[in-house]
Amino acid sequence: MFLEKIKILFKYFNLSSLNVVFATVVCSIAFFKLPEGSEFTDYKSIAQLAMACWAIYILDRLLDNIKDEVPETERHIFHKNNQYTLQIVFVSLVLVSLIILFFQPRQIIYFGLIVSGFVVFYFLVVSRRWPLSKEWFMPAIYTAAVVGVPFTLSSSLNLSSWLLGFMLFLVVIQNSLSFSYFEYAENPKSQNICKKMSSNTVRKIINYTVSINLFIAIYFFGSELYYPNKLSFVLAAISLVTSLLVIFEKKFRTNYRWIIDGLLFLPLIIF
Repeated sequence: MFLEKIKILFKYFNLSSLNVVFATVVCSIAFFKLPEGSEFTDYKSIAQLAMACWAIYILDRLLDNIKDEVPETERHIFHKNNQYTLQIVFVSLVLVSLIILFFQPRQIIYFGLIVSGFVVFYFLVVSRRWPLSKEWFMPAIYTAAVVGVPFTLSSSLNLSSWLLGFMLFLVVIQNSLSFSYFEYAENPKSQNICKKMSSNTVRKIINYTVSINLFIAIYFFGSELYYPNKLSFVLAAISLVTSLLVIFEKKFRTNYRWIIDGLLFLPLIIF
């Protein structure tokens, strides 16, 4: 009975995208710790990032559910059945995030306004005119939010930081494309990028992406074992496992969501 309740709790945790929110927090802290793996202390910024991330995910699903062609994924069904509660949660997250904004340094406020502008552009333009471009646009916004705050607050940035940010961007693209790939394999009527591009093409992009990440990790970070090097190996490992999941798709069709989202928690091993 107890294990069944735990299973149900984790199911709601996943359907509400809270697992993605916590994974976002982990990835952002990993970049806050650059370049020397120093202790993380900016809990204010990370709390605001978590709330903004969850608010965007909730809004994205709620808006998807009012489109002419509603996605039939389990997460969209969950958001549809609990839309009123989630609307209250969304408004609360936005209000608390705005309050925290008054206590943030000026450069964070400017950065937040820029990212918010792209988010508004996504919801008002991209999601309406080019809905199948979601798998490209959202990873860019997500990566900008995750690495942008620590980069904005950093006193100096070197090439390794930018390379790690680019690796994360490729990982997030893989994450997004992999979900679309599996969803389309389960239901060919799914409204995602696999409908515009063939599944084989999406699969090739995922494999090309892991090749780039492995090259960056080996060529630029393979000679030392400092914190940036360790982070590059973790990102390359996430990329590689994601690609392997797609290659052996038939074995992971029932639990791919847990594995793909769970991979984003791997930076914890170097904290």
